Amino acid sequence: LEEGQQADVERFKSALRTMNRTLKKSTTVFFERSLATSHLQIQSVPVARFSVADIKDAFYTFASRYSLEVQEVPAGEPWKELIPAGCDYFLAEFENQDKLLFLCSNSARFPLQFGREVLASEVLLNMPRRVNWKSCQVSQEQEEYDVKEFRGHFQEFDPFKVDSDSD
Repeated sequence: LEEGQQADVERFKSALRTMNRTLKKSTTVFFERSLATSHLQIQSVPVARFSVADIKDAFYTFASRYSLEVQEVPAGEPWKELIPAGCDYFLAEFENQDKLLFLCSNSARFPLQFGREVLASEVLLNMPRRVNWKSCQVSQEQEEYDVKEFRGHFQEFDPFKVDSDSD
């Protein structure tokens, strides 16, 4: 992403963190993956009742199951420079903005559902059916309701909200 785009993403992530802390009493975990595609994905998951250390431990546990190499990146430290050109990666970012970086080797396939698998595990959210996104499909009506609820909750935290009084 270009510098301005990355700044916008960071503002949005900060707003999601604040909303989850305020309304859900949860810590927010973001995970970003760029795996053999022309685009990346950033997902945000509120996780209640767990510290950053507990959540990191879960990522380390699953990484060892898959023999994945992990690099810890402290908050504020650059991480993009750690990724070799053309290398796929997975990045987990925590409430305190520490990150875990997983570089994907060409010799082994990175587990596509890794982030979901860790967060949905018994250790954290205990929602095993949420590991596979195909199991999470809901009706059109439910999806519209969920979007409306999210928008209503997020409105007060939205860093891009246009003040209607300024017209």
